[in-house]
Amino acid sequence: MRLDAVTAELRPRGDLESVDLGLALARRDFWRCWILWLMAMGPATVLFAWLLWDYPGWLLFFCWWFKPVGARMVLFQLSRRLFGEQPTWRALWHEVPRAWSRRFWYRLVWARLSPFLPVTMAVEDLEGLRGDAYRRRSEQLLRRGSGVLTTNFLLSDLLAGWFGLALFGLVVLLMPQGQDAVWTNAMEEWDPSDLTTIPPLILRTIGGCMLLAMSLADVFFTAAGFGIYVNTRTWIEGWDVELGFRRMAQRLGKVLGLISLMAVCAFSTDATARAERGGEANIPARRAPEEVIREVKSSPDFEVQKVKRKVAKSSDRDISFGGAGIAHGFATLLTVLAISAVVGLVAWMLWKYRHVFARAAEADSGGEKRPTARVVMGMAVTPESLPPDLTAAVWALWQQGRGHEALALLYRGTIARVIERGQVEIHEADTEGDCLRRVEAAGQVAHPPYFKRLTRVWIRMAYADIAPSDEDVSALCRDWPFAERRAA
Repeated sequence: MRLDAVTAELRPRGDLESVDLGLALARRDFWRCWILWLMAMGPATVLFAWLLWDYPGWLLFFCWWFKPVGARMVLFQLSRRLFGEQPTWRALWHEVPRAWSRRFWYRLVWARLSPFLPVTMAVEDLEGLRGDAYRRRSEQLLRRGSGVLTTNFLLSDLLAGWFGLALFGLVVLLMPQGQDAVWTNAMEEWDPSDLTTIPPLILRTIGGCMLLAMSLADVFFTAAGFGIYVNTRTWIEGWDVELGFRRMAQRLGKVLGLISLMAVCAFSTDATARAERGGEANIPARRAPEEVIREVKSSPDFEVQKVKRKVAKSSDRDISFGGAGIAHGFATLLTVLAISAVVGLVAWMLWKYRHVFARAAEADSGGEKRPTARVVMGMAVTPESLPPDLTAAVWALWQQGRGHEALALLYRGTIARVIERGQVEIHEADTEGDCLRRVEAAGQVAHPPYFKRLTRVWIRMAYADIAPSDEDVSALCRDWPFAERRAA
């Protein structure tokens, strides 16, 4: 370890400032650290995905459990880079097997849930300590920053979960509605109120987003712990003092030769002068060594001073500080969740009842009715384009084996009645998903349960070529909620 080659400012810091130091180190080498994390976890993730493809929840759990392997590679990169060394990719590849095998049972089984993982792992990997020496060294280094480490341990998984759900929401927003039959069917079958019936496609998508978020969060969590480790060693071993003396020695190195030469000249001149004054005759008589020693020891400077101090136990201090840190972290998290819930509720209410504001705007503008769509997704939805007895025509087409035409007629006839009777504003560019959302927003006047059932059958027939049974088509014709209105 060469302190003179360090690439960061070493000085005593507070706990939170040391976390900032670790995050700055992670930002400096972010892409390299993230690639190393993926290099270490990639083979295991592929193996788990092959074995547990039908169980995405277990796949995510095992990848989370073996996160310390990726953290070891991040720690390896940050420690070498801090002291002026940039490992080659060949050396990093050789380090990956050791990241899995080094103290496997202790690190990945016995001590997996330790919140002090970044510091204790640094004692293992960077200092090479084991047994009692490892335990004593860990206790010494954890006297500072244990509360912040515990808070980071809890917040890292919470932030990873929040970021993973945000990525899943982004995927849902960017997915083209009505263009992907498999995804549309999965979203239609998903009931958010029942977590036990989530379709496998959605579970795998959530698992992938969670894995990506977990890899990003673990890089910064490991770097924050490494910053605390470096700061604690700076406090204990006085790295900043040692660096100060080394810099002072470098500045004085240029004049050491001149000082030595002047000292030699001074001593030689003094010896020559003594020889000229008569040599040994003028030298005072020497005293016995015992007498000189007694005289020196009798000086007040050598008097022994004793001071008694009462030191509090480090465990109590660390526990109290950790508890305060955890309480503060949970309070902040609850505040953020409460604000997010309120904002989300207001946004959801505005979206759900947006048709009320639209109608109010139309009333303010003079009651002028906006023109409705005549063609939706290439299908005519005007009343003139429909047969007099729609359900009879649909069933006749189905009996003739023209299933696609029958369901298309029933679907566009339902849209026409929804526009006419339910006063639902549907645009020509709307997809099946857009039409369903508009019908659900309109309320019971548009019969959303029936429209949702018909939309599911129509999408499976139109995009996946999955025909419904005769009983399903007969039930759709029999339950058509606009028949009595038409007959009247």
